[in-house]
Amino acid sequence: MNNDLTAELAVKGYWPAKAKEYFDNKKYSKTVELCTSMLKDNPEVLSGRILLAQALYHSNQLNEAESQFYRILQVDPNNILALKYLGDLKFRAGDNIVAFSYYERVLKLDRYTTGLRSSLAKEELDRSKEITLLTFRKKGESIENTRERLRQLPFDTETTGDLLMEQGHTRMAGNIFRKLFKKAESPRLFEKLEKIKNLNKQVASQNAIKDKME
Repeated sequence: MNNDLTAELAVKGYWPAKAKEYFDNKKYSKTVELCTSMLKDNPEVLSGRILLAQALYHSNQLNEAESQFYRILQVDPNNILALKYLGDLKFRAGDNIVAFSYYERVLKLDRYTTGLRSSLAKEELDRSKEITLLTFRKKGESIENTRERLRQLPFDTETTGDLLMEQGHTRMAGNIFRKLFKKAESPRLFEKLEKIKNLNKQVASQNAIKDKME
């Protein structure tokens, strides 16, 4: 819904549009107030419940937000936005395994999504749109040290590797897949390792061409 259409519908009295205006302007308390009031008589309006859940999240009412996102999934089990926010909630709470299971579901529904992308070099992230891998970055710590600690994170699962590979962190993903392959050889893991090897060759080839041109 673009801004012009939102404004037009809000003027006409369509309450989810008015709630979206509040939300877009970061008036989260007004969003919560309006959506809570209207959903009492219109509990089936999913767009209103999504806005309520997001506003609760951004106003740091995390338990209430989580409850609303679960209600959204009861109606729409494949709602990507709800899955992403629940992943963020679990990740913030330190429940990394459950968080990455939600992120994996998002990737299965939309493997080209950019909503899960993170950058290890980025100082500040919009927590509503990014996987906050930099939660692990200490104040004043160099990027290289951050990468080294990330390689040692205690959740070396195939899901984690898949997510890191999707984000472009092929070296970290490869380390995880190699560890898992040593424990239990699997054709699927072998294919992923071969894919990473080919990607690395392509990057090396491109860099070599670039060096020659320079």
